[in-house]
Amino acid sequence: MNTEIISTGDGSFTLRNEYFGETYHSINGAVAESLHIFINLGLRNFSNSNISILEIGYGTGLNAMLTFIENQSLGNTIFYHGIEKFPIGKETFLPFVSHTPDIYAKLNTETAIKFCDEWDSEIEIGPNFKLLKQKIDFEAFSPTRKYNIIYFDAFSPETQPEMWTLENLRKIINNLDDNGIFVTYCSKGILKQNLRDLGMIVKRMPGPKGKRHVIQATKNINISE
Repeated sequence: MNTEIISTGDGSFTLRNEYFGETYHSINGAVAESLHIFINLGLRNFSNSNISILEIGYGTGLNAMLTFIENQSLGNTIFYHGIEKFPIGKETFLPFVSHTPDIYAKLNTETAIKFCDEWDSEIEIGPNFKLLKQKIDFEAFSPTRKYNIIYFDAFSPETQPEMWTLENLRKIINNLDDNGIFVTYCSKGILKQNLRDLGMIVKRMPGPKGKRHVIQATKNINISE
């Protein structure tokens, strides 16, 4: 798919997907948005733990790279599973990373490339971080393990409505561990209702710059699947 690198409000960069007509991250700040939603509301709830993270909408790999970097101070052992139907190639990934100093300054090129290369096989990024990037349509994806955190970062419901349906959400929520956390940038009413119907305790949280609210939802272990 055709993409272009564009600057965002916090000085970091994102990609614009010409097919969907959307950017992969907020134009108000790509890194700031990812840190606020996925790191602060998701990852930082865990430290010195053995955890699994599922990302729906792996995209540029930004959330995965930030998770790897931030985890250096958290001490978790992480299995990170990213799902993406349309992976970007190294010819797009490397210029994107080089334009994102918050990432590039903390990852050498060899490590950074691992976040876009070797799809459909589990690789070791570091001694406590394993990564599996799976090229697959979300509707064909069947989870086979439990996850402690779900990063839901698909394109918007207006662009990809099939990604946000109750049935597609059900199959990943069913594989969310007890008291596991689901985080996403979307705060639409239908999403909140779908999550509640699936036994989630839904919190509408303050969003990053340019977004009023985001969602953090926790699995309610008192409601059966």
